[in-house]
Amino acid sequence: MGDKIKTAIEIAMEKAESIGELSEEEKKKIEIDKKVSPILAKFFKGKFSPEKLYSSLKGLDGQVLKDTQIKILESITIGSEDEEMEHKKNGIIAVESLKEDKNMGIIEQYMNELLNIKKNFSNDKENAYNSLKMQIEQNPQARIREIKQGQKKVRVELTVEEAIEQNSQWKEFLQETEKKYLSEFNVFIGNLKEYLSAD
Repeated sequence: MGDKIKTAIEIAMEKAESIGELSEEEKKKIEIDKKVSPILAKFFKGKFSPEKLYSSLKGLDGQVLKDTQIKILESITIGSEDEEMEHKKNGIIAVESLKEDKNMGIIEQYMNELLNIKKNFSNDKENAYNSLKMQIEQNPQARIREIKQGQKKVRVELTVEEAIEQNSQWKEFLQETEKKYLSEFNVFIGNLKEYLSAD
């Protein structure tokens, strides 16, 4: 009786293991991920140049190259530094040049558009900040705030920077501007992702 129960448990274990068994394709994907992940980690940290990325990925198939490009693309945000974005743009183009059906022109166009959106966002923010800064500098009253200390209200003078940070128009402007540019930025990221994913 004990033997029969043991056998039944063994059969159940084998079934559970076979359900969890990975296909050859899944095993291959895991192996490739193990190879590509450290390469990308070095690239993201700036330890690998786009040329080094190119030579490290040479010989890998088209799907792996697409996945790598998408991972790089997904790491780009509107808040990324210009230098970082340029590095990642060149990385995506370097990987594109390894494909059989390469189209560096279209990729470069998309990436330049992303850089332009980011630059326009930074310029709009900077111009608005400088304009508000000038207004506050010319009107010392704009730096005065009343704060509560215990039962009393005390008037304090803020620095120009503090006054800008607390300015409701500035906060509203930042929110609206970020929303506008982020929406545009994400559309281009989505379009490029779609383009890279296509067969």
